[in-house]
Amino acid sequence: MHNQRGMTLIELLIVIGIIALLAAILLPALSRARQQARSVQCFSNLRQLYLANTMYANEWNGRYVPAAPDIHDGFGGRVRWHGVRETADGTSEFDPDMGPLAEYLPDARVKECPVFLEYSEAGDVMNAFESGTGGYGYNHTYIGGNYAGFDWQRAPEHPIMDIHIQKPSQTIMFADAALPQDGYLIEYGFLEQPHYVSPESPQGHPEFGFMNPSLHFRHNGRVNVLWADGHISSERWEWGPKENIYGGNNRRWGIGWFGPKNNYYFDHGSKMGYGSQPEE
Repeated sequence: MHNQRGMTLIELLIVIGIIALLAAILLPALSRARQQARSVQCFSNLRQLYLANTMYANEWNGRYVPAAPDIHDGFGGRVRWHGVRETADGTSEFDPDMGPLAEYLPDARVKECPVFLEYSEAGDVMNAFESGTGGYGYNHTYIGGNYAGFDWQRAPEHPIMDIHIQKPSQTIMFADAALPQDGYLIEYGFLEQPHYVSPESPQGHPEFGFMNPSLHFRHNGRVNVLWADGHISSERWEWGPKENIYGGNNRRWGIGWFGPKNNYYFDHGSKMGYGSQPEE
C-alpha cells in the first residue's frame, strides 16, 4: 500500500497566485515587445515610401511625386500619390496598381501599418474618401504640391524638387495619418500643417486659426515620422484642437501635432521667420 498525498486547497491557491503574479509581470513586457515589433514594421513601410519617392524623383528631374495633381477636378479628382480611381467624385476606390509610385513599391501598393486597425473602410461608412493609403499621409502642401509658391488651383500640379528642400532633416515627408469623422476614423492621404498656406504667406496664416490635423499618434501616443533626408523618428503627441470640421474627436483618436504651433516642420523653404526654432 502506498500513501499518495494530493495538494491541499491552500497549496493550490498559492500556486495559482504565483502563476498570476508571473503573468502580471510578464504580460506588460510581452505587450511592449509586440508593440515594438509592430513599430519596426511601420518604420520599414515608411522607409519603402522614402525609397519609392526618391526613385520617382530620380526619374522626374528631381521632382517628387505629386500628392493629388487633379484634386480640384470634380469631387477630389482621380489621382493620388497612392493610387488612381475611375471617378473623380469618390464613388470608386483608388487602384494602387495605377498609382504613380506603383512601380517603385513592393506589390505596387503601400503596405498597411500593422497598428492601423481601427479605421472604417469605404462602403462601410459615409465619407471614407481616401482608401488605399496604408495609414500614411504625405506632406502635400510643401512637398507633394507647392501651395507656398502657387495659388490653390495650380499648387497641386507643382510638387517640389529635392534640391529645393532647405532643411531635409527638419522637413516632414510622410507620417502616420488618419482623419476622424463623427464617431469613426478613416484613411487620409495628406498631412495637414497647422496653418493655411498661400503665396502671400508661405509660412502660413495664423490669423485664420488652425487647420484640421491628420498626424495619427497610434503607437502608444506617438507618431512615426519620415523626414525628407530619409531618417525616421517617433514623436510624442503635444497639442491640437479637440474637434475637426467633420465633428471628429481628435483627442479620442490620437490626432494632433507635435512641435511648435506653426508650419516649421512642414515647410520646405527657409526656416527663418518662425521665431524660436526647435533644436537640431
